Amino acid sequence: MKKSLVLGILGLAVAAVTSYGQGYIILDNYFSNSGNYGPGFVNYGAGVAANGVSGALGTVGAGLDSNWTVGLYFVGGTTAIVDPAGNGIPNAGLALGTGTGSTAASGYSDVAGTFSSATAFYSGSTAFTTITAEIVAYDSAASSYATALFRGHSAPFSMGTALFTAPSKPSVGDYFTTFQVTPVPEPTTLALGALGGLALLAFRRKQA
Repeated sequence: MKKSLVLGILGLAVAAVTSYGQGYIILDNYFSNSGNYGPGFVNYGAGVAANGVSGALGTVGAGLDSNWTVGLYFVGGTTAIVDPAGNGIPNAGLALGTGTGSTAASGYSDVAGTFSSATAFYSGSTAFTTITAEIVAYDSAASSYATALFRGHSAPFSMGTALFTAPSKPSVGDYFTTFQVTPVPEPTTLALGALGGLALLAFRRKQA
Protein backbone atom coordinates (compact mmCIF):
# COMPACT_ATOMS: atom_id res chain seq x y z
CA MET A 1 0.00 0.00 0.00
CA LYS A 2 2.69 2.46 1.08
CA LYS A 3 4.90 1.41 -1.83
CA SER A 4 2.06 2.02 -4.31
CA LEU A 5 1.40 5.43 -2.77
CA VAL A 6 5.07 6.44 -3.00
CA LEU A 7 5.31 5.27 -6.61
CA GLY A 8 2.16 7.19 -7.47
CA ILE A 9 3.54 10.38 -5.94
CA LEU A 10 6.85 9.93 -7.78
CA GLY A 11 4.97 9.38 -11.03
CA LEU A 12 3.05 12.61 -10.59
CA ALA A 13 6.27 14.47 -9.78
CA VAL A 14 7.99 13.16 -12.92
CA ALA A 15 4.98 14.09 -15.04
CA ALA A 16 5.00 17.61 -13.60
CA VAL A 17 8.72 18.06 -14.23
CA THR A 18 8.32 16.77 -17.79
CA SER A 19 5.41 19.11 -18.45
CA TYR A 20 7.17 22.16 -17.09
CA GLY A 21 10.40 21.25 -18.87
CA GLN A 22 8.83 21.32 -22.32
CA GLY A 23 9.88 24.04 -24.77
CA TYR A 24 7.24 26.46 -26.01
CA ILE A 25 7.11 29.38 -28.42
CA ILE A 26 4.25 31.66 -29.41
CA LEU A 27 3.02 32.31 -32.93
CA ASP A 28 2.80 36.07 -32.56
CA ASN A 29 4.22 39.26 -34.05
CA TYR A 30 1.76 41.68 -32.45
CA PHE A 31 2.73 41.35 -28.79
CA SER A 32 6.37 41.19 -29.80
CA ASN A 33 8.96 41.06 -27.03
CA SER A 34 10.99 43.71 -28.87
CA GLY A 35 8.05 46.14 -28.82
CA ASN A 36 6.27 47.99 -31.67
CA TYR A 37 5.18 44.65 -33.09
CA GLY A 38 7.87 42.41 -34.54
CA PRO A 39 10.33 43.22 -37.33
CA GLY A 40 8.54 40.59 -39.43
CA PHE A 41 5.16 41.22 -41.09
CA VAL A 42 2.96 39.37 -43.59
CA ASN A 43 2.30 41.44 -46.72
CA TYR A 44 -0.71 40.62 -48.89
CA GLY A 45 0.18 42.17 -52.22
CA ALA A 46 -1.59 43.13 -55.40
CA GLY A 47 -3.13 40.19 -57.23
CA VAL A 48 -4.31 38.53 -54.02
CA ALA A 49 -8.06 38.11 -53.55
CA ALA A 50 -9.24 40.36 -50.73
CA ASN A 51 -11.19 37.55 -49.07
CA GLY A 52 -8.74 34.78 -49.94
CA VAL A 53 -11.16 33.16 -52.37
CA SER A 54 -12.72 35.23 -55.12
CA GLY A 55 -12.86 38.80 -53.89
CA ALA A 56 -11.56 41.81 -55.77
CA LEU A 57 -7.82 41.66 -56.40
CA GLY A 58 -5.67 44.14 -54.54
CA THR A 59 -3.92 44.72 -51.25
CA VAL A 60 -5.69 43.09 -48.31
CA GLY A 61 -6.49 45.68 -45.64
CA ALA A 62 -6.14 45.62 -41.90
CA GLY A 63 -8.55 43.92 -39.54
CA LEU A 64 -8.92 40.57 -37.86
CA ASP A 65 -9.60 38.45 -40.91
CA SER A 66 -10.68 34.83 -40.66
CA ASN A 67 -10.09 34.52 -44.41
CA TRP A 68 -6.36 34.14 -43.73
CA THR A 69 -4.45 31.64 -41.62
CA VAL A 70 -0.90 31.90 -40.29
CA GLY A 71 1.02 28.77 -39.28
CA LEU A 72 4.53 27.34 -39.19
CA TYR A 73 6.82 24.57 -40.38
CA PHE A 74 9.71 23.69 -38.07
CA VAL A 75 12.37 21.24 -36.91
CA GLY A 76 14.28 20.92 -33.65
CA GLY A 77 17.81 22.32 -33.56
CA THR A 78 19.69 24.86 -35.65
CA THR A 79 20.04 23.76 -39.27
CA ALA A 80 21.61 25.43 -42.30
CA ILE A 81 18.46 25.34 -44.44
CA VAL A 82 18.53 27.43 -47.61
CA ASP A 83 14.96 28.28 -48.60
CA PRO A 84 14.29 31.90 -49.68
CA ALA A 85 10.88 33.37 -48.93
CA GLY A 86 8.30 32.54 -51.62
CA ASN A 87 5.04 30.71 -52.18
CA GLY A 88 6.39 27.20 -52.70
CA ILE A 89 6.25 24.34 -50.20
CA PRO A 90 8.69 24.92 -47.29
CA ASN A 91 11.97 22.99 -47.23
CA ALA A 92 11.50 19.23 -46.86
CA GLY A 93 13.60 19.30 -43.71
CA LEU A 94 10.80 21.14 -41.91
CA ALA A 95 7.57 19.56 -40.66
CA LEU A 96 4.17 21.20 -40.42
CA GLY A 97 3.35 22.40 -36.92
CA THR A 98 0.04 21.00 -35.69
CA GLY A 99 -2.03 21.11 -32.53
CA THR A 100 -2.67 23.81 -29.97
CA GLY A 101 -1.15 27.18 -30.83
CA SER A 102 0.09 26.11 -34.28
CA THR A 103 -2.09 28.63 -36.14
CA ALA A 104 -3.07 32.24 -35.56
CA ALA A 105 -5.55 34.81 -36.83
CA SER A 106 -4.21 37.49 -39.17
CA GLY A 107 -4.62 41.25 -38.95
CA TYR A 108 -4.59 41.22 -35.17
CA SER A 109 -6.23 44.26 -33.57
CA ASP A 110 -6.70 45.96 -36.97
CA VAL A 111 -2.97 46.08 -37.70
CA ALA A 112 -2.25 44.70 -41.18
CA GLY A 113 0.37 41.98 -41.40
CA THR A 114 0.20 41.04 -37.73
CA PHE A 115 -1.06 37.87 -36.06
CA SER A 116 -1.39 36.44 -32.58
CA SER A 117 -2.20 32.98 -31.28
CA ALA A 118 -4.25 32.77 -28.09
CA THR A 119 -2.08 29.92 -26.78
CA ALA A 120 1.57 28.88 -26.87
CA PHE A 121 2.86 26.15 -29.19
CA TYR A 122 4.77 23.12 -27.89
CA SER A 123 7.80 22.58 -30.09
CA GLY A 124 8.34 18.94 -29.16
CA SER A 125 11.69 19.78 -27.58
CA THR A 126 12.74 20.74 -24.08
CA ALA A 127 12.84 24.30 -22.85
CA PHE A 128 15.82 26.55 -23.59
CA THR A 129 16.75 24.68 -26.77
CA THR A 130 16.58 25.92 -30.37
CA ILE A 131 14.24 25.25 -33.28
CA THR A 132 14.46 26.27 -36.95
CA ALA A 133 11.20 27.42 -38.48
CA GLU A 134 9.37 29.16 -41.32
CA ILE A 135 6.15 31.13 -40.98
CA VAL A 136 3.44 30.46 -43.57
CA ALA A 137 0.26 32.37 -44.45
CA TYR A 138 -2.53 31.18 -46.73
CA ASP A 139 -6.19 31.60 -47.58
CA SER A 140 -8.36 29.84 -45.02
CA ALA A 141 -10.68 28.56 -47.75
CA ALA A 142 -8.00 25.97 -48.51
CA SER A 143 -7.72 22.86 -46.37
CA SER A 144 -3.98 23.49 -45.92
CA TYR A 145 -1.04 25.63 -47.00
CA ALA A 146 -0.16 23.00 -49.61
CA THR A 147 -3.55 23.32 -51.35
CA ALA A 148 -3.98 27.10 -51.02
CA LEU A 149 -4.43 29.34 -54.06
CA PHE A 150 -2.89 32.31 -52.27
CA ARG A 151 0.02 31.69 -49.94
CA GLY A 152 3.56 32.59 -48.91
CA HIS A 153 6.29 31.56 -46.47
CA SER A 154 9.15 33.33 -44.74
CA ALA A 155 12.82 32.50 -45.02
CA PRO A 156 14.01 30.01 -42.34
CA PHE A 157 15.07 31.35 -38.96
CA SER A 158 16.20 29.95 -35.62
CA MET A 159 14.80 30.81 -32.20
CA GLY A 160 14.90 29.54 -28.64
CA THR A 161 12.14 27.87 -26.64
CA ALA A 162 10.97 28.56 -23.10
CA LEU A 163 8.95 27.00 -20.32
CA PHE A 164 5.17 27.13 -20.63
CA THR A 165 5.14 29.00 -17.32
CA ALA A 166 7.54 31.70 -18.56
CA PRO A 167 5.90 35.14 -18.27
CA SER A 168 7.18 36.10 -21.72
CA LYS A 169 7.59 33.23 -24.16
CA PRO A 170 9.70 33.66 -27.35
CA SER A 171 7.67 35.26 -30.13
CA VAL A 172 8.29 34.34 -33.78
CA GLY A 173 7.74 38.00 -34.65
CA ASP A 174 11.19 38.82 -33.27
CA TYR A 175 12.91 36.41 -35.65
CA PHE A 176 11.27 36.06 -39.06
CA THR A 177 11.64 38.64 -41.82
CA THR A 178 8.71 40.10 -43.75
CA PHE A 179 7.37 37.98 -46.58
CA GLN A 180 4.57 38.28 -49.13
CA VAL A 181 1.50 36.20 -49.93
CA THR A 182 1.06 35.83 -53.69
CA PRO A 183 -1.17 33.85 -56.08
CA VAL A 184 0.00 30.30 -56.77
CA PRO A 185 0.20 29.59 -60.52
CA GLU A 186 -2.32 27.00 -61.69
CA PRO A 187 -0.83 23.68 -62.90
CA THR A 188 -1.97 24.45 -66.43
CA THR A 189 -0.12 27.77 -66.36
CA LEU A 190 3.05 26.04 -65.18
CA ALA A 191 2.66 23.37 -67.85
CA LEU A 192 2.22 25.97 -70.59
CA GLY A 193 5.26 27.84 -69.33
CA ALA A 194 7.34 24.66 -69.45
CA LEU A 195 6.15 23.89 -72.98
CA GLY A 196 7.00 27.44 -74.05
CA GLY A 197 10.50 27.05 -72.63
CA LEU A 198 11.03 23.76 -74.45
CA ALA A 199 9.78 25.28 -77.71
CA LEU A 200 12.21 28.18 -77.32
CA LEU A 201 15.11 25.80 -76.75
CA ALA A 202 14.13 23.75 -79.80
CA PHE A 203 13.93 26.91 -81.89
CA ARG A 204 17.38 28.06 -80.78
CA ARG A 205 18.90 24.67 -81.58
CA LYS A 206 17.31 24.77 -85.02
CA GLN A 207 18.68 28.26 -85.62
CA ALA A 208 22.16 27.11 -84.59
